[in-house]
Amino acid sequence: MPMFLDMHELGGFTRDQLISGVDDKSDEFGVTVHHMIFNEKADFLHCICSAPDVESIEKHHMKFNIKCKQVFPIDEIKTDKIIKDEKLKTIGELSSRLAHDIRNPLTVLQTSTDILKSKYPEIYEKETQKFDAISVAINRIEHQIKDVLGYLTTKNLNITQNNLSEILDSALSGIQIPRKITVNKSNNNIPFPCDFESMRIVFVNILHNAVQAMGESGKIEIQISRDMENIFISFENSGPSIPDNIMPKIFDPLFTTKQEGTGLGLVSCKNIVDKHGGEIAIKNNPTTFTVILPLKT
Repeated sequence: MPMFLDMHELGGFTRDQLISGVDDKSDEFGVTVHHMIFNEKADFLHCICSAPDVESIEKHHMKFNIKCKQVFPIDEIKTDKIIKDEKLKTIGELSSRLAHDIRNPLTVLQTSTDILKSKYPEIYEKETQKFDAISVAINRIEHQIKDVLGYLTTKNLNITQNNLSEILDSALSGIQIPRKITVNKSNNNIPFPCDFESMRIVFVNILHNAVQAMGESGKIEIQISRDMENIFISFENSGPSIPDNIMPKIFDPLFTTKQEGTGLGLVSCKNIVDKHGGEIAIKNNPTTFTVILPLKT
């Protein structure tokens, strides 16, 4: 039997009178009231009931001279989380298709640009800024595609013993850093268990966000430390602080304050770090992202 949630006024009845009228058996309209949720201050209540259809529920209440204001099928009542999850699923499916469709012509553009550079070096020397602008634009789009696919794709981690310095060097080589931004990296090289490529993606995203926050100039300090149980990788940048109202939302899917952002990069980072049994801590003054990872799996 279908389940419904209705809403109506108390109709002059008291709570006790209404409760005493509840019967485990269905009435002549096939309606069984299972539970009542009262709001006597507002003079209305919700009833959870089973019935053949909405019309049966309306007839049930009419015999008490009460008119239902609203009747909802239970399977149509959705929490904010369910609605959000469904939206994310739909957006994810569309984004995945778009990401793959964009990546193919993007590869053609990058390959063609590289061929032009090598085949016509004299033109490249004259138009270096324009060629570099093309490469920056391609890399930006590629980074956004990786954000989307990184969030949508779930894969098993390949945990092996890795050197932190090697992962950081690989991450730094994978992003374009403006000439006026300096990066200082701790020489403290600590071996620890992780999925190399997944952790590289985390570091790339954090570094990319730091570069975007600072613009064309600034400083990034990468500090590495450890205790008996964990390794700490801190990314400190000289960009502006994260506003207090933004901080709680920073790992929410699709939340972004950047025009060209997807709102999925940091979410992917958190998912990856969570899978490693770690966490990401954030603080201001100066803006610092700290990745905390266990030294043992």
